[in-house]
Amino acid sequence: MAERALFLWNNEYLASLIEENQTVVMPIMFPALFRVSKEHWNQAILTLVYNVLKTFMEMNGTLFEELTANYKHEEAKLVLLVDHMFTPKFEK
Repeated sequence: MAERALFLWNNEYLASLIEENQTVVMPIMFPALFRVSKEHWNQAILTLVYNVLKTFMEMNGTLFEELTANYKHEEAKLVLLVDHMFTPKFEK
């Protein structure tokens, strides 16, 4: 299913719609694509995701870099939160 959905990005009409609305579409799609690019086990899916991310980068490099930085910042905050939640608290 994921592979078929990613193939839709090869459709020229869909790509043109995404490019016209990149400031709306990229922030919605980016977090899931970035996460999948780091975690998915299937090489075919990874290749398709990398192609979509490359297309995003070519469409709007500035927005792509902003979304990347924001994603990494939010991920770091989440790691700190989880670490804080599971750190044993000792009472005196």
